Amino acid sequence: IVMRRMFSRSFFTTLLLVSFLVSAAGAQTSLPRLKKGESYSSVRGKMIKAGWKPFHSPDADKCAAGDKRCEGRPEMESCAGTGLGNCKFLWKRRGKTVAVFTIGEGSAKYNGHEFQ
Repeated sequence: IVMRRMFSRSFFTTLLLVSFLVSAAGAQTSLPRLKKGESYSSVRGKMIKAGWKPFHSPDADKCAAGDKRCEGRPEMESCAGTGLGNCKFLWKRRGKTVAVFTIGEGSAKYNGHEFQ
């Protein structure tokens, strides 16, 4: 019975510790609440408020003159000039990088993200 209680306590202590570590790791890379179709201006403001920093990739495309999707946004890595007008914006926080994807030629709208 004593061994059973020790194992039970040890198991639950380990489980609690693992849960805490997973939560802490998730908090370091968590994004603010973003909604598909939300304007990139709104997404950008939320990212900055949450402590994410715009990241300028040395391999980034150059923003075309007059392209309101990327003007003044050093985090733009690429923007398509045709099709859905997809753009990719890079952000960094605590050693993690996330790519934020948008669509829309006239006005960039949030379409998803991916940790890199």
